[in-house]
Amino acid sequence: MESMIGGRTRSDRIKLLFLVSAGGAALLLGGCSGSILGSLQHSVPVARGIVLGGQQPVAGVNLQLYTVGSGSYGAAAIPLGPAFQTLASGNFNFPSYTCPASNPQTFLVGTGGTPINGSPNANLAVMAGLGSCTGVASLPYISMNELTTVATVWSLSGFMTSPTNIGAPASNTAGLANAFAAINKVVNLQTGQAIGPALPAGATLPIAEINALGNILQNCINSAGGSASDTTDGLTNGTPCGKLFFLTKTSTAPTDTITAALNIAQHPGSLNIAYLNDLQSPTPAFSPSLSVNAPPTDWTIAINYTGGGLSKPRSVAVDASANVWVTNPSGNSVTELSNTGAAISGSSGFTAGGTLSAPYGVAIDLNGYAWVTSSGNNQLAQIAPLGLSYTTFQYNGLDVPEGVAIDGADNVWVVNNGNSTFSAFSNTGSPLPASPYSGSGGGLNAPTSIAVNPK
Repeated sequence: MESMIGGRTRSDRIKLLFLVSAGGAALLLGGCSGSILGSLQHSVPVARGIVLGGQQPVAGVNLQLYTVGSGSYGAAAIPLGPAFQTLASGNFNFPSYTCPASNPQTFLVGTGGTPINGSPNANLAVMAGLGSCTGVASLPYISMNELTTVATVWSLSGFMTSPTNIGAPASNTAGLANAFAAINKVVNLQTGQAIGPALPAGATLPIAEINALGNILQNCINSAGGSASDTTDGLTNGTPCGKLFFLTKTSTAPTDTITAALNIAQHPGSLNIAYLNDLQSPTPAFSPSLSVNAPPTDWTIAINYTGGGLSKPRSVAVDASANVWVTNPSGNSVTELSNTGAAISGSSGFTAGGTLSAPYGVAIDLNGYAWVTSSGNNQLAQIAPLGLSYTTFQYNGLDVPEGVAIDGADNVWVVNNGNSTFSAFSNTGSPLPASPYSGSGGGLNAPTSIAVNPK
């Protein structure tokens, strides 16, 4: 299957993207929560941490804790407690603050400061997504650096328009919480290193790519700063920051490292990929990393999941519980993964009692049932949540059924690759009147996919 959403390569794994869209982030784990306090509305104990440029402390960094904005994507974040600074050692303690009753997601932003080279850098900006407000007090230590910045920006990019504009409408607060939880999969906030402690067993990350992004930001952070006007081409002349800002320019050139990272995350395949890879620090802090002579095809970061019966996966759908369903044509099964990546369907996947044959499409109805086209034996299977039961349907109109979609009335629509028709069924599996439909005049020819208006 093309294992990314939209996909690239066929393999026995699936990648769940962090940052295709704000909704995409909802595929990931539900966030860090669990209050350690008796009430949300009182001061939270201090937590300790350090700001690093690479592996070196940064003095005098201006720090501010924020809670996410509300009402829209990219809403203005709200400062939480007073601003504070790192000491000469790079260390800091949080000042006292009060968590709002809603217990929103929180993040920490650091700007400016004096890195190891001894020259103040006004363009330095790092951040770390910390999770729910009350959960911050349980963090034993925070090492904020380039990798926490990468993990935070890539996970939140669908909800983010600037370092201090991160939010979601009320309809997608769960998606925002899931995006914050993804940060803890990519990076360990306590050590500032990839991989995060929440990465599930059987899942992998592109560590060399993540470290390369950290090394790119490090080259600017451990410098005296600069601007895009310092360079004429972003390559042969200019300051490290100037080159970074020149190569990450969209409508305007960024002036801080968080915004530069956000531009890369939101344009992973179109912003000077190879040239950015060449900007890695000559003394890189994070390894293993990409060779400057071997840039990635793009700067997308994805978690790769294996197991659960995945076998050349073909199609993917997500149910209302954020569980992920994947068809496996070569394994004659369907895999169901939880939103943490755990295999709900066991090691072999759901087989609908051995009736699935080259399953192709999957869609989830309003009751959480997965409808799967079984293209090898012209069947349609309905599999209950968690695979607890199944029902199969076989009608003359089904002919190599492939794509499947559910409309707003919970009717099931299927395209038939074999006879260039499409079929429609009620949510009980009964064919709708006049189904299958020939699509006369529509030019149907061996169709493979279908989408319907949810209304």
